[in-house]
Order: sequence, then structure tokens, then C-alpha cells
Amino acid sequence: MIIIPEEQAAKAIDIRQTMDAVKGAFRACSAGEMYPGGRIVMPISGEHNNGQWLTAVCRNMPYFGSKFSAVFPGNKECGMPVDQSTISLYSNVNGEQLALIGANYLTALKTGAGAGVATDLLARKDACSLGIIGTGFQAYAQVLAIQEIRELKQLRLFNRHADRLEAFAEKAAKAANRDYEIIKCGSADECAAESDIICTVTPSREPVLADAAVRPGTHINAIGSFTPDSHEIEEKTVARASFITTEHVDAVWQTAGDILIPFNKGMIGKDKVRFSVGDVLSGSVQGRTDDKGITIYESIGSCVLDLAVAIAVYDRWGKTA
Repeated sequence: MIIIPEEQAAKAIDIRQTMDAVKGAFRACSAGEMYPGGRIVMPISGEHNNGQWLTAVCRNMPYFGSKFSAVFPGNKECGMPVDQSTISLYSNVNGEQLALIGANYLTALKTGAGAGVATDLLARKDACSLGIIGTGFQAYAQVLAIQEIRELKQLRLFNRHADRLEAFAEKAAKAANRDYEIIKCGSADECAAESDIICTVTPSREPVLADAAVRPGTHINAIGSFTPDSHEIEEKTVARASFITTEHVDAVWQTAGDILIPFNKGMIGKDKVRFSVGDVLSGSVQGRTDDKGITIYESIGSCVLDLAVAIAVYDRWGKTA
């Protein structure tokens, strides 16, 4: 077994390579060549600290894997990442553990890449304004990915803490791949109201923006809701969305508070979440059909995507080590 530490894993792959790996995994999952196993989500040492264990298996490559991911919101107060992750990669030939990979950055990169692929499929082709609500570790990868698939003219940002907002704006400016305007907004609604693409990247248990702030034709990447009681998107917005897509449709009904809460209130039916991103990529279903509808990508976390990125890192690390 090899150990690939966090800093080495982060150097082994960039956002474009990650998007390629994630796109391949979405397609493979839709074709039944990769599939997720069970998921365990549980609170850990406090109301707001959560851990989850995920698994995935390849049929098209000789691997399977597992990931542990923890979210500890209080970590930001002491300068530590809110998200803590490791991936274990195994041989599906003999069960041998091949690698243990530090995956804090890879998790953010994978999540950003997943949203980037979904946004490319579902956002309006002329979308050029990106709004990011929440400016933590995951949010940066959202910017990296989406600026690759749309020609941004404006990046709008909101965080309740002015110092964190300022720091993130400076970091985003250094990573910009073209000369677009960066606007620090005074509220989440202000951020959303002028955005063609909105990414909510928070651990919130209450909606972070008003339904009235979401314009027709907007695409939303809801990144933070991966437990039944987490809740970033207002129920009215979910109800008026044309459709919602995700990594794995079945898992949404076990995990995503954004969807479960309006469903349990009778505001939406199960037909609201009709297909996965892989289904759109494969061409078996059509994504956006007009410029007026609201589309939502509800990211719940997928070990299939983690496994694909881990394999890419393992292959590249082995070639350069």
C-alpha cells in the first residue's frame, strides 16, 4: 500500500483533469460500469458535526474504494478545514488495499468538477454571471470549475463574515482565468438576484436565499445539503424548478434535506428528481429545454466520483513518484 498525503494528492491533478475523470464516472455510473454502495451518515460529538462513510465499485476498472468524510463547521474558527476526508483505494481482483489518499482538497475539487459538469449541461448557454453563497473550502473549487465551462463576466460573492469574504475575493481574483468583475455582496439575496448560476456552499439548516431572489432561467448548484436536516434552498424554489438532477437519484430520497423537506410537506413529488447527470451525459434524457426554467443540481456526494478521482491521482502519482 502507498500513502499519498494531502499535499501530493493536490499536486497530482488539476480541475480540468478532475472534470474529465468526473465526466467519465458519471457516464460509467449511468451505464452500470461503476456503482455506489451503502452510505452511513451520523452525527459526531455535537449537533453540527457529521461524518459519512461511502463506498463505490468499478466493473470497468480493477478497483473499488471507500471514503470517510467529516464536516466540522467549528473548524473554521481555528483555521482548520471544515471538511476532512480520506479515500481508501482497493484492488477488486484480490481485495488488497492499494492506497490511502489524503482527500480534503480532492473532495472540494471533485465536488466543484461535478457541479461544473452539471452546469455545462443545464445552465443557459449565455450564462455569464456566477454567484457563490458561502466562501469556504468547497466554494473555491466551484469557481475553478465553472469559469472553465462558461465565459464569466461577473463573479458575485457573499459570506456573513466580512474578513472571510475579502480573503476569498482576493483568492478568487488570483485564480481567475479571464478578466471578469468580482463583486462582494451585502446579502445572499443580492448575490443571487443578478446571477445566472448560483452555488450555495454552506452547512445551513435554514434556506440561505429567498425564492424571490432566484430569477427565471437560473441554474442552481446546491452543494451543502447532504443530510436530511440540512437545507439551503427554499421550498418554493425547489417546487418551481423545472427539474432537479443529482449524482444518484435514489440516494436523494435518503439524504438531501433540500428535497426531503418540501417532499414531506407535499410540495413536490418524486417525479421532480427525474434523472442523474450521467443520464443527461449519455443522451438518454434531455436536460434544459428552454431559457426560462429553473434547474437545480442537488449534490449529495458520490463515492463513484471520489473513486474516479482517486484512481486518476493513483495513476498519476505512480507515474511521477
